[in-house]
Amino acid sequence: MQKRWLIGGLTLAAVMLSGCQSLTGWGGDALRTEAVVKSAHEPGCEKESCANVNAAYLRFPESPRLSAELERRLFGLASGLSDSPDGNAMGQATSFEAFADQVFAASRRAREDVPQLPGYEADLKADVVADHDDLLVIELDGYLYSGGAHGLPLTSYMVIERDTQQIVDLADMLQPGKRPAYEAALERAHRRWLETDQANGLSESQWPFVVSDNVAPLADAVAVKYQVYDLAPYAVGQPVLTIPYADLDGIFRSRYLP
Repeated sequence: MQKRWLIGGLTLAAVMLSGCQSLTGWGGDALRTEAVVKSAHEPGCEKESCANVNAAYLRFPESPRLSAELERRLFGLASGLSDSPDGNAMGQATSFEAFADQVFAASRRAREDVPQLPGYEADLKADVVADHDDLLVIELDGYLYSGGAHGLPLTSYMVIERDTQQIVDLADMLQPGKRPAYEAALERAHRRWLETDQANGLSESQWPFVVSDNVAPLADAVAVKYQVYDLAPYAVGQPVLTIPYADLDGIFRSRYLP
């Protein structure tokens, strides 16, 4: 009798455990990501000047909130592309379809003024670049072309704490009153960068140091990525300044130091 009760109890426990694991977020990765790939061509347009929108990003199956925030930030990279006449600024879309419609409308308006203008192009992507010490770091990238000699690349980091599932920024990572110390560490990183081949020939008087809060706590150091024209000409691309964690001891909160 006792043996039958033991076997029955183990079977029941196994069934209950299986059922619990099937519940959303239980026993799995709450920050699990899935790939999202979408593309759209300007409807009703068959010319070479048609606009195109492409996106390859991520969604969080266990967190619609984080999925929505990632999309908001990704589409927000296009905020400088154009403004629509109804006051609904480009880059404020909350879905791929709405974002594509904004790009198409802006492209059509531009062609009305300059018929030979090429169609707008928007290429967006998001990838995980680090997953360590209970931090998930996602890089959001955009390449936006609205005429002219070249497009505009843009990058933003999205840092998520695993235990709280909250998005954190530089202000959250810094200890109270340590903003000036961070800026000093970043300026030292800039001086090191000026000695690299990428910065060869740059004049600091023409391209002075500026502070950026676009930080990514990677596994071995903190990366601070700049947009084009922030520290150098377009041809240099998007400079990345690297701050060793040793330089941030006493500046960053301990939970953001490996």
